[in-house]
Amino acid sequence: MRLLRALGTLFWRFMVIFSFIVNIILVVVLIALLLFIFEIKNQVAEPLVEGLHSSFVGLDQATIDWTIPVRDEIQVVLDIPLQTETIVRLTQPVPLQVNALIDLPGINAYNVNAAVNLELPAGLELPVALDLLVNVDQPLPVELDVRAVIPIQGTQLHDVAQNLRLQLEPLAIALNNLPNNFSEAGDLIGDVLRGERINLLEPNDYSIKPWPGYSITAGYGYELINEPVPPENVPLRTGIVPIGGMPFLDEQIRPDVYNAGGPFEINTAAINNLNAQGIPPQFYSGEIGSLIQLIPRVDSGTSPFDGQAQSVPGVEPTPPPSYDEGIITPEDENEG
Repeated sequence: MRLLRALGTLFWRFMVIFSFIVNIILVVVLIALLLFIFEIKNQVAEPLVEGLHSSFVGLDQATIDWTIPVRDEIQVVLDIPLQTETIVRLTQPVPLQVNALIDLPGINAYNVNAAVNLELPAGLELPVALDLLVNVDQPLPVELDVRAVIPIQGTQLHDVAQNLRLQLEPLAIALNNLPNNFSEAGDLIGDVLRGERINLLEPNDYSIKPWPGYSITAGYGYELINEPVPPENVPLRTGIVPIGGMPFLDEQIRPDVYNAGGPFEINTAAINNLNAQGIPPQFYSGEIGSLIQLIPRVDSGTSPFDGQAQSVPGVEPTPPPSYDEGIITPEDENEG
């Protein structure tokens, strides 16, 4: 019994000493964190978060400017109908001999049949009407340098970059608005104690221009920037919005989205609208790339872009079109 009591006392003393040591360590760590909190904020957290956020902003604002050299040879086989009026110039004298009726009143001779020798001089211009078929059958060399200037914001990559940006934007702005030293921290605490409203998501110099620029230009000297795009090539606006980051922070960045019900409600309504217009989902759901890869394997007469509109929550989804991959099922063997 005394042994158990002694062991209990020893264990109790050990726990007291151990707890005391742990508390001292925690206090030291907290003091160190307090002493270096602004160094951690200014040298680690803020550069890391702002670096990621600004990179996504830069990705969204980037423009692809690339020249594609085209060097090829095309065999041209066609008949070109040529119907036109033109002027030709003689390059050398052209002798002519024509029969003519000549009147010679001096000898009282009329309508005398005679041969007349003429010569059309070189350089004489003559009007000519051409009506012929020009046969062309020869290789045509093609040498083109096609310059493509593609703003990312005009493609579906904009949605991806925008969603990545929204994940970090509240944190990046808030970190930039937090105090950088003890003096600024004291001012912030004073404002709070006076009852002033503190908005850590207030726009600042960083949020106004998070991306400084690029190391190379894009579109410089490109004369077709303002050239109108053919109407049939203009993509449709679906109305789908990025999901965004943490809702309670994202709402501060995009209040208009949440005033309209939030991303889920907006996207559901947008998909319903697209369904009503009969726009197949592969053109806005990200499936177009995989469908393009299937084009060589599609049976003739079947378009890889045929499909039903995307289903929405609560509605039975329409199965995607199936493509024959040459697999013979037992049912097919029985039918054969």
